[in-house]
Amino acid sequence: MNIDDKITKQLEDEASEIDRILANENKGLTSLLNAGLKGSMRPWFIVTNIIIAINFLALVYAIYSFFTQSPPEQLFWGILSVMSFQFHIAAKSWLFNEMSRSLLMRELKRLEVVIAESCQAAKEKS
Repeated sequence: MNIDDKITKQLEDEASEIDRILANENKGLTSLLNAGLKGSMRPWFIVTNIIIAINFLALVYAIYSFFTQSPPEQLFWGILSVMSFQFHIAAKSWLFNEMSRSLLMRELKRLEVVIAESCQAAKEKS
């Protein structure tokens, strides 16, 4: 049995355990938010969330003002609403990318540990 067969067999043996671990850890948006807060960009993550909350309030006000103003002023509030909405989309996209990056980095580090342990166990057997 060569090394590729040993690796394949070991991965197949651990597949059910990995599935169980992933099922326990993947609890939806809450776990993603926690992953973002545990990452190296935590301060920026918090600041961006605060800015998004402020921007949301400004967006609601801009939309309200758009519908309550006269036509010449509606143009200003309409453009402001669109720009605020675009910023909101961009900031949320960054947040979700950061959450995914943090979660992926954590999983890669776990995989590195498992591989190192497997290599150590293989060295001890031979």
